[in-house]
Amino acid sequence: MMIRRASWAGLALACTLTLGYGQPARAQVATASSYDSPTWQAPRGYDLAYPESGTPNMVARQGYAAGFNQGQADLSRGKKFKPTESDAYEHAHIPKGMDKDQFKEQFRESFVKGYTNAYKNAT
Repeated sequence: MMIRRASWAGLALACTLTLGYGQPARAQVATASSYDSPTWQAPRGYDLAYPESGTPNMVARQGYAAGFNQGQADLSRGKKFKPTESDAYEHAHIPKGMDKDQFKEQFRESFVKGYTNAYKNAT
C-alpha cells in the first residue's frame, strides 16, 4: 500500500513539472516586429487605454504588453506592486529612427498602465 501511494505522489509530481505548474510564471518576450502584426492580440484593457484607429501605436503596444505580462508574473509570484522596479521597465527594443528619450517616456508610461491593469484588475 505504501508503494502505491509513493508512486501516485511521484506521478503527480512528474505531471506537475511536465506541465509547467511547478515553474513560476514568466513574462513573455516578443520581438518589436510582432507588435505590428495584423494578428497581434492586445492584452486585456489595451484597447481602452490606447484606442487605435488606423496606424498602430507600436511603442504603446510594446510597453503595455511587457507591463501586462510582468504584472501577471509578479502577481502570481506574490510580489509587491512595483512596476518601475522591473528589468522589463528599463529595457525595451528602440525602433530605428525614434528618439531614445521620447521612446523611453512613452514605453514606460504604457508599461505602468499594462502592469497596473494586470496586477490590480486580475480576474
